[in-house]
Amino acid sequence: MRRRSSPSDFAFPTAVKRQFSISCSLGFVLAISCVACGTQPDQALRTASDLPEQRRQPDGVAVDPSSAPPVAKDSASTNDGLVTLRTPVGIEAAISAIQVFFEAVVAEDADLLGSVFTRDALTSNPATMAGGPSGSPNAALFWAHRFRRLDYSKLAGEVVYRESDLEVYRAGDDVNLSPHPAVRLDVLGAGDVVIRVPISTPRVGTERMMGDEILVWLRRTGNEYKIYRLLEDFQVQ
Repeated sequence: MRRRSSPSDFAFPTAVKRQFSISCSLGFVLAISCVACGTQPDQALRTASDLPEQRRQPDGVAVDPSSAPPVAKDSASTNDGLVTLRTPVGIEAAISAIQVFFEAVVAEDADLLGSVFTRDALTSNPATMAGGPSGSPNAALFWAHRFRRLDYSKLAGEVVYRESDLEVYRAGDDVNLSPHPAVRLDVLGAGDVVIRVPISTPRVGTERMMGDEILVWLRRTGNEYKIYRLLEDFQVQ
């Protein structure tokens, strides 16, 4: 009688045993690797396109705030360092202010006259300059008073002054050329101008309308000149 083999007696061929041993070893290693990486064996690797849209922003960089530019000046020296220079205004702008002034006088246009004066414009008479502030009234008010007392429309059609006779003085000019002792060129600002205006028609008939000359101080305001001082040897009767 043949004896049946029990399962415990069943033996693999040598080659099959070796292949089974290798397969078990690889499976054990793969399982350990997956556990160590925290991933499942069938999970695919993530690429850049799989990353979320919101990215980490770079750390901020401290930037010093820009400082305000220096106040603009008419002139500066090489020792001043960083400066801001204003665009020069030609002397034609000052002469244009003189023209507007006399147009306003002849038309007795107080509004036009006020447009060519600075707010603190004063008028002075050489004979009363020693009297202090009372001797130098507000220019706009003084001319309004003259309009009430004299008829300047009589000068219409007359040559009040000639542009070719104007004498222009600026800071830095030879002080000996000063047209009047009251004019101190050494105290003029870099943008100030003094213009001496000889009056061609100071009278209409026997009535005196102006002095023989008017000295006009002009100061730059923006891109134009405005009158801030007048000196005239004239008194309203």
